[in-house]
Amino acid sequence: MPAWIETVGIATLWAVTLARAPQAIRTRQQRPLWFAIVMTALAMSMHLDPVTATLAHLVPSAHWIDLTTHLFSIIDAAAVLWFVLHAAGRHRPTTLVFGAALAVMATMLILDISAPPHARNQIAPSLAIRSVPNAYWWIFFAFHLVADTTCGLVCWSQGRRETPRLLRYGLRLFGTGILLASLLWVLKLGYLHTRSPFFVPLFSPVTGIEALFMAAGAALPVLAQIHTRWQHQKAYRGLDVLWRDLTVATPDVILGPSNRLRAAATPLQLRLYRRVIEIRDAMIALRNYVTPAALDLARRHVTDHSLPEPVAEAHVTACWLTAALHALHSGHPPQPQSVNLAGHGALDLTDEINYLLRVAAAYQSPTNHAYRTSLLGTA
Repeated sequence: MPAWIETVGIATLWAVTLARAPQAIRTRQQRPLWFAIVMTALAMSMHLDPVTATLAHLVPSAHWIDLTTHLFSIIDAAAVLWFVLHAAGRHRPTTLVFGAALAVMATMLILDISAPPHARNQIAPSLAIRSVPNAYWWIFFAFHLVADTTCGLVCWSQGRRETPRLLRYGLRLFGTGILLASLLWVLKLGYLHTRSPFFVPLFSPVTGIEALFMAAGAALPVLAQIHTRWQHQKAYRGLDVLWRDLTVATPDVILGPSNRLRAAATPLQLRLYRRVIEIRDAMIALRNYVTPAALDLARRHVTDHSLPEPVAEAHVTACWLTAALHALHSGHPPQPQSVNLAGHGALDLTDEINYLLRVAAAYQSPTNHAYRTSLLGTA
């Protein structure tokens, strides 16, 4: 596998981390997992060549760079495990997690100091090369293996069927990424035991794939937000013509001053909600301008066009709104309306928006244009 996968994976993980930062900072429940992603991205970045080259200019000894990187990775593994457990609602293992991390770090320091003088803390390809004892690596890799495997299993256990779908997929992708980290430590243990060059080319691509899986899991909420905003923007624009015609005829239903700067500063979801309310209020005001003859003509008109049942009601509504606007602009006085024109009974805001979008589409359809023409012919 090409080595660039690692760079791409880590860069993607950082991009997702930065994209999620504003929401994670605002939302307390999202901070633990976000901090876990930050720590993981930092630990992975420490092994990239540009980072190690920069550290080489800051730290005079390559040995201390290796040791510092290893000790930081222990802190990272413990922090990620704690963040994941905390996000899963398991707060008790704090002392155990960080106590074990401190014990491992102290043991690694003792093993490093007691070893013969050595230039690097790396697994030597030959036992003849002086380095830290194998116990240093066994403790180092074993701690990572236990921590990462626990994190991955916790993420998968939290991604149960009763969990919301988006969160479930995100946890499973994130957990798969962490379990791939466990595979990395197994490969390194295999290399430590055999010193076989077969294992070395696998380290970088496995790290890259691990980062990509974690980035994908962390990116799902961001993608969902983008999709939701796109849907809201599409709905807001889809209601524009209907909203404009109705509110021009009934300006009293507008909830606030039509200030463009203030409107631009208002969140899109709130603007869409207000637009739905204003359309509904306008429909209530206009229904008193619908004559029984115009309503009967609207129903017969829709029936004659043999429209499918799901859109027939929306077309009837669009037609009687057209009739009401025509009556209002023609100077006809309102009259009590005995017919129930409340229309669709929405289950929630999304259902209401979808219904009004069907009405808005029907309002601009050729069927409604033909109905408007028939009204002008009978005027």
